[in-house]
Amino acid sequence: MKKQFIKAATAFCGVALTFNTISIASAQAGSSVSVSNSLTPSEPIIVTANRAPTLANNVLADYDYIGPEEIAQAGQSSLTQLLQRQRGVEITSGNGAGGTGASVFLRGASNGQSIVLIDGIRSDSGFNGGPTWESIPLPLIDHIEIIFGPQSSLYGSDAIGGVVQIFTKDGSGPAKVSASTGYGTYGTSVSEASIYGATEGEQKIRYSLGVSQTLSTGYNTIASNNPFGLSAMKTGYVQDAVTGKLSQEWSKGQVFGAQFMQSRLNNQVPGFNSGDFTNNPGYSDCSFNTAGPCGAPGPQQAQSYVNQMGTYSLFSQNQITGIWKSLLQASLSNNSGQNIQDATAYSPAYSPITKTKQNIYTWQNDIAIGTDLLQILVERRTQNVDLNQINYFTSGLPEAFSQTRNTNSAAASYQLKRGANLANISIRNDSITGYGPQTTGGASYGYFFTKEWRANINYGTGFRAPSFNDLYYPGYGNPNLQPEKSKNTEVGLHYDTNAYDVHLVGYNNTTNNLIQFANVNCPESLVFGCASNVAVAKISGVSIGLGARLGDFSLKGSFDQQSPINQTTDQVLAKRARTFGNASVEYNRNRFIAGLGGTFSGQRQDISGTDTNSGNAYNGLMGGYSIFNLYSSYEFEPNWTVFARWNNMLNKQYQLTYGYNTPGSNVFAGLRYAMK
Repeated sequence: MKKQFIKAATAFCGVALTFNTISIASAQAGSSVSVSNSLTPSEPIIVTANRAPTLANNVLADYDYIGPEEIAQAGQSSLTQLLQRQRGVEITSGNGAGGTGASVFLRGASNGQSIVLIDGIRSDSGFNGGPTWESIPLPLIDHIEIIFGPQSSLYGSDAIGGVVQIFTKDGSGPAKVSASTGYGTYGTSVSEASIYGATEGEQKIRYSLGVSQTLSTGYNTIASNNPFGLSAMKTGYVQDAVTGKLSQEWSKGQVFGAQFMQSRLNNQVPGFNSGDFTNNPGYSDCSFNTAGPCGAPGPQQAQSYVNQMGTYSLFSQNQITGIWKSLLQASLSNNSGQNIQDATAYSPAYSPITKTKQNIYTWQNDIAIGTDLLQILVERRTQNVDLNQINYFTSGLPEAFSQTRNTNSAAASYQLKRGANLANISIRNDSITGYGPQTTGGASYGYFFTKEWRANINYGTGFRAPSFNDLYYPGYGNPNLQPEKSKNTEVGLHYDTNAYDVHLVGYNNTTNNLIQFANVNCPESLVFGCASNVAVAKISGVSIGLGARLGDFSLKGSFDQQSPINQTTDQVLAKRARTFGNASVEYNRNRFIAGLGGTFSGQRQDISGTDTNSGNAYNGLMGGYSIFNLYSSYEFEPNWTVFARWNNMLNKQYQLTYGYNTPGSNVFAGLRYAMK
């Protein structure tokens, strides 16, 4: 498979070079549906915070930015591992080396309480709620914006913790090609190739196309303290992905285009045939029945979990008048997962599948009023889920369901700038099938004491509609659930110069109607419990970010102190640390780059329970950790670069999900060609 990819990439680059020889050129054109272009890494243009390009210094929401340079140095890292190195972000490990089911927490909010946009298109699992991070290919990403705090008044349901927007390459200027390949520990190889550019003349055509493949034989993801009957097993994965954009400015200020991303991940996951839990007469789950015999329900398998993710859109961006810009976009986002289980002596082969799809139609209008901006938006989102899964809670048999819901939305916002004063106000109404109208709002104010010093205060509300899993999963779902609702207040102090930047943010976020498994407020048929609105979560904390650019050296650091409390139980929310942070130093001189980075976290509490093997209780406590990474690159010829990365240099053994290993010390090296 790898040889086939290299051949395809070679042919792809040959076509790109041919494209380049016909002297394609262009001038700079207006931004497309969701494109931002950085002025400098320290002062980028941020799109996501206001749904419009905004200088970073004028963004009132708390944010972080990951530029192309940092992504290029990521090597063998996954997207979640890259996010782990950012301020305000925590992650959990998924199942298998490919990370199926990995989660990202923005300032303590759960995975389902955040939104991911890929080039302006919402991508998530309508079934489980929240993004499927493992399906997003890091090699095809150009840059990333992370916006913290409730953004429901701009983006609707689920944006309680924030929004992460992922941008792929946008075409501009003469045709360029890039390609890279590398190999490292665990038999990991990462290869990618892309072409991007624009034609010249008044009716510019912008284009970009990229392909990537990641392969790994993997490592043992099962820790010695795994409480679910699993034993050590090495599992690998393969991911193939493609992304593309094509647009034409058919008249000045009038752009029509299309864009897409498609990814397929085949990840091996240690597990058992689901039927063995009930079909094996000699099995007793010691987490429920300590009389035994304890042990695995059947032979352990390296099961394939196949996840496919796609985003597609058509858009028309039109300058209606000198002050009125319109964006009309029709998007399709899908996400499917299939768990392929082999037959055993007790049970036949079984391949449960979940398919989710959403169609989104958006009309956004930006109207300039002097230096201010009025934004008016209407949107319709249709979500559909088809599922065939075993009902573990009551019947123990496969059951299927298909559900659809619609959301009709209208929103407005106003961005004001008067001298040293900045202000934003926004309001949105989402009418969701079964819930009626949900109204959210936000207001923020900022003041420049000097050109370098700015303070701000923000208030916002958010909500999260229950996922289809919460509502309808056989034996667990509760159709009577209400949306989670949040209120967030934060203050910030910021200092920005060419040499230094300092960001200090204090926040308090309270979420009511938190959905958890419980034995209250359940339908009569669910005697063992169900999804229920039983909890209140309060997350308060301080987030500090520091940066310095001193000659050939760049320094970056962050520190987060938070109190993520389930106020119903007075316990720390699962898998959150009270303290975590990052620090890095980079040396960049001529064509040589070298950097050292570290990530630390305090202890975290996972869900406790009873070990299925021994019948003994386990507390789910995961110790703190510090890991260090080293990277380097050298451009030995124009456009040609060799690079290397060493992750977890000290081979720290730590867990992000109780009972599951994370990668040990691993190295990666490769070669990149990138036209400039």
